[in-house]
Amino acid sequence: MQKIRKVIQFIFLAPLFIVPVLNLLEIYFIKGTYISLDAGGLSISDPVAVLQALFISHSVRPIMLASVAIPALIVIFFGRVWCSWACPYYLMLDGFEKLRKKLKMKPLKPKYNSAIKRRANISRLAVFIIGLIIVGILGIPLMYLISPPSIMSSQAVLLIKYAYITAEFILLPVLVIIEFFFGYRIWCRYVCPTGTCLSLMQTKYSMHVEYSGDCSQCQKCVQVCPMVLDPKNDNLSSACNNCGECISHCPDNKKRPTLYFKSH
Repeated sequence: MQKIRKVIQFIFLAPLFIVPVLNLLEIYFIKGTYISLDAGGLSISDPVAVLQALFISHSVRPIMLASVAIPALIVIFFGRVWCSWACPYYLMLDGFEKLRKKLKMKPLKPKYNSAIKRRANISRLAVFIIGLIIVGILGIPLMYLISPPSIMSSQAVLLIKYAYITAEFILLPVLVIIEFFFGYRIWCRYVCPTGTCLSLMQTKYSMHVEYSGDCSQCQKCVQVCPMVLDPKNDNLSSACNNCGECISHCPDNKKRPTLYFKSH
C-alpha cells in the first residue's frame, strides 16, 4: 500500500511543475495552482481558499461553492486522503523522516499520549477559527499566504513563468528548518488550516481505519503513525489522514484482519 501511496504522491507533485510549463507554452487546458485549479473548464478549489474569499468579499458566489464540490465529495467518501496521498508538503516531510534515519539523527517524534493528541486538535481548530477572523478583519487571504502547499504551488508558477519569487517564499525554508531540526510535523499536527477544514467535512461514514479488537497489542501501529495517534482507539480522530501506515505495518494483519480501511 505504501508504495502505491508514494507513486500517487509523486503523480500529484508533477502538476506543480508541469502546469506552469504548459501555460508557458500557451497550453491552457489546465491552469492554476493547488489553491484553485481549472482543468477543461472544471474548477477545483481548496475549501479554505473559498472560505477566505467569502469572508473577504462578504458574499456567496455559486461558482465558488461549486468549485469545492469535488474536494468535499472526496473527503465525504474517503476522508482526509489529500493530506497523506497528495499534499506536496506532506511528501517532503516523509522524505525528511527517511533522511533523518539515514543520518542517524535523534528522533523528533514524541511518544503517544492523549494530552499530546488533545493539544494538537485544539491548536489546529484555534488556528483555523482565529485565522478566519483575522482574514475577515484585515481582508487578506492570510491562511493562503502562509500555507506551505500554497507557497510551493504559487512560487513554482512564478519561478517557471516569470523567473522570480516573492517574499512569502521565505516562510518555506524557515518551516523546513523547524521541521527538520526542531519539531515533528509541526505544521500538519498543530497548524494546517486545510487539514482542519477537510476534517470538518468528514462523517462517521467516511472511509477510516477500522480495528477488529483482536490483536497482540504490539503497538507497532502507534509507533509508525505519522500523526502520533493510536489507530486502535483514534480511528475516527479528525487528525487521521488515512495514510495507511498502521495497516501496512501491522504484523497481526498477516494472520487475520486487524487494522483495515472501512467505509459504511
